Parts: sequence; C-alpha cells; structure tokens
Amino acid sequence: MKNQMSHLLVSLTGVGIGLVCGANAEAQSAFTPPVLSEITPADEPTGNDGMFFTPATAISVTALGYVSAVAASGNLVGLYDVSTQDLLASTTVTVASTPSGDFLYQAISPVLLTPGTEYAVVGLYTAGSGDLGYLAPSGVGADPAINFVGYSYDLNTSLDLPTTSYLPAIFGPNFQFAPVPEPGSCGLMSAGLACAYGFFRSKADKKPKNSKSP
Repeated sequence: MKNQMSHLLVSLTGVGIGLVCGANAEAQSAFTPPVLSEITPADEPTGNDGMFFTPATAISVTALGYVSAVAASGNLVGLYDVSTQDLLASTTVTVASTPSGDFLYQAISPVLLTPGTEYAVVGLYTAGSGDLGYLAPSGVGADPAINFVGYSYDLNTSLDLPTTSYLPAIFGPNFQFAPVPEPGSCGLMSAGLACAYGFFRSKADKKPKNSKSP
C-alpha cells in the first residue's frame, strides 16, 4: 500500500512539474490590435513591415504569423535580433496556415528570446499579389509579456530588417509564443519530488518483512 501511495505521489508531482515548467503551455499571440483598418492596395507599395519589441520576460517563439489576407503564394515572415541583425527564424505563411483571430500562423522550431533584448518580427508585403495591409489606429494590443518599441518599414523587395519609423503601425507580421518559467520554479518542484520520493522509499524499506512461524 505504501509503495502504491509513493508511486501515486511521484506521478502527481511529476504532472505538477510539467504544468509549472511549461510543458503544456498554450501559445499566445504577441499582438492583438483592437482595430484593423484596411489599406487600399494601390496605396501600399512592396516592402517590409517590422514590429520591434523587447520581451518583458523570457519567452519561446513557436510560430510566425501574418494578417489573414495573405498573398496567393503566401507571405515571408522573419524574426530578427535587432542588435546583431541576425535572422533567427523565417517561414512562409499561407492560406493553409493555422488561423487565430485576425492572423494566420505557421509553426517554427522554438526560438528562445531573452528579456531586455530588442527583436523584430518582419513581414514582406508584395504589391499586387492579393494580400492586404492594415493600419492599427488604436494601438497594436501588445501582450503584457511584450514591450512594443515601434514600427518600421522599407520598400525593399526581399525580406530584411526595416529602419524607417512610421505611425500608426501596419500589419503585417505577428508571432505566437509560450512563456518560459523561471529556472527556480522547476528546480524547487524537482527538489520537492526527489525529497518526497526519498521519504516514502525510506519508509517502505524500513517496513519489517513477514516471516513464517516454524
């Protein structure tokens, strides 16, 4: 019975660690603009739209997105480290990508972003390709884990890091992420599991064995 109880405790504690450490964390959108105002296609030239931000806490980017009115061939979206200008990840968002709110998302291999470092998610818009741009006149609706720095654009025909600031922001690109728990949270949970298992194992080992009468 004691062995069964110890195994049950270990199992339940393991589940708790999984939840606390983000094993089942649900992805959330970085930007949820309350209002999107469609731009007349003739008024928007080919170029890159960039949303610049710093994470308030460690996050793991799990998908890159683009506003739902994507081009027939899809829109290229990239994630940049602003200080180094390194392209950390990129993918093409298409009509077959996963919808969520006003955006479509394409999964990528998770990319860990560190708090306080400036990054940018950039989307390439190609005029006449069927996609649409949208102004965000009421703000970008940044998630609390994201500090929005600003919007920039350029008129280049390939994906790059834009540098010309503009207001209001134009969507464009977005991303989904999962929060990364503080290392101490997982460490404390793991230590608790080890102590609980050791206690019950010790109690079980000390249990006297039954002996047959002569």
